[in-house]
Amino acid sequence: MELHELIDKDWNSYEQSRFLKGETKTATDDFDPGEFKHDGFDDRERYLETYVPALADPERVRTELNNFTPPRISSINDSPYQALVIRYGILRQLIQQPDYSMEKPDLLDAVQDWQRTLIERFDADSFNDADDLLHLARAAVDYQNQIDDSEIHMIYSYFELHNRAHNSKHDCYTWLDFFQRLSAIDRFPKVSRSDSPEHARDTIEKGLWSLQEQALVYEVNEEDYHELVGIPEDYIEVIRDWLYYEMSNENYLQMLETLDPFDRQSVLVEARDQFDVKGKNYGRNQNRRENIVAAGVYPSELLKTVVDKGDLKAIVDQYGLEAHKQKTDQMVSAIIEYFEQSQKSVDDREPAVDLYIDAFEEIADGSVTAVPPQLQDLVVADNPEEKLDILFEEATGEIFREAFNLDGTNQLGQKATGMVADGEIEQDGRWLLWDNKRRRQQFRLGSDTRSKIKNYIDTKSKQHDVEWFLIIAPDFTDQAARNAEQLEMQIGVDIRLIRAADLKELAELWQEEFAAADRELPLSVFYGSELFDVDTAASLLAIEFS
Repeated sequence: MELHELIDKDWNSYEQSRFLKGETKTATDDFDPGEFKHDGFDDRERYLETYVPALADPERVRTELNNFTPPRISSINDSPYQALVIRYGILRQLIQQPDYSMEKPDLLDAVQDWQRTLIERFDADSFNDADDLLHLARAAVDYQNQIDDSEIHMIYSYFELHNRAHNSKHDCYTWLDFFQRLSAIDRFPKVSRSDSPEHARDTIEKGLWSLQEQALVYEVNEEDYHELVGIPEDYIEVIRDWLYYEMSNENYLQMLETLDPFDRQSVLVEARDQFDVKGKNYGRNQNRRENIVAAGVYPSELLKTVVDKGDLKAIVDQYGLEAHKQKTDQMVSAIIEYFEQSQKSVDDREPAVDLYIDAFEEIADGSVTAVPPQLQDLVVADNPEEKLDILFEEATGEIFREAFNLDGTNQLGQKATGMVADGEIEQDGRWLLWDNKRRRQQFRLGSDTRSKIKNYIDTKSKQHDVEWFLIIAPDFTDQAARNAEQLEMQIGVDIRLIRAADLKELAELWQEEFAAADRELPLSVFYGSELFDVDTAASLLAIEFS
């Protein structure tokens, strides 16, 4: 969500003194948020022209990220180190999420789990005694057994000096490296207390409030979420740099397993030598890939070092990624962004139909960066545009066949010759035809398309009883609905316009509430004119299967 969009959102949090005009609050029970108004909310133009640029300024964001004094919220633990850990954990969890946002309860749990995992993973044997950062960590806690504000600044200064002296990002130190050393010497903050297990969660929440005060995160009410926390997308690049974050390890490994260059032993051996990767591989490329990820080699450095420009160009072309003039840095960034973003909501244990459902809207409007490579690789085509057209048809067929259990589904678009729709479904002697319309803009159902649809129906009607024709697109113009009604009156067949989002919602509704092994979606839910409505279909299904 961009900063300029936040002006129209329903705020749920009351601690954002830079988003909202008012004093810091430590409790909200006795406090009316309606009394607070953003300085610019009552003047949209002023907000967009004055406040948004000021909030989005990269230097402001860097200053807030590197200000290690404790949060301004009173009654929070006043350790700057604890505040830093919580800040880092919250931002790291959010940056990994689709749309860089997460429901608040899930976020608090995720940060607590992240801390627990770090504590469990590192111990006294994790680092060599000659490790300079380990010595610095020990020195930092020597004074009164804690890390104070001046020591945090000293460590940050050391990072800057050390990192400037190294050209390789792989050799740079990050806060995560420092946390790992502190965990190894048992000085990473504990996240639970036997007498007060909710203490850590409360502390994390107050850390979240402090980030809201600094405008680094927002918290709003959405239609489907009561408390949605996110990072304004205007800040993503700066926060990504501060975290030294490029990809999650899971998505990194998926990238290595997917891309052809990392199937070559010579490339993997070169990476092992270049980055001093340890770990036994037993002669298997899979083990070599896993060792690269475990070694913490940055994906950007790996791609730039061991993959030649020709292979990078082939990857960018294969997945339809945008890379300005195909310069190496732009191609590498595009590949990393693609595998990080497209994989965020992918569960390898899901059946293929669930992947199609999850990505259906993105396939429909051509948002390539959100379409997982597992789906793109199912289609062979001469260019990305053709690939997504075919993928849209494949996804629709798979949803009808597997999600709705419609055995009579038959895809036509890529197989048949002559004037045919993209697919057909037979149920109890009645036929439904469908056509996919992938595009970025709204579909208007012009005269040429209406003429083709009439030909599709006339041809099929010579043999079968056609009762429905579905047009599936990302969205439709108002004129499309009027044109559909006119066509329906002309040929006597229901013409239904279905948004990709609505077909996805219907599939999810069917799977959650009505699906059974011996049950098909009744095609009667598509009776009617103009735009398909999911709520109406849900009511019909409830009556049908009550």
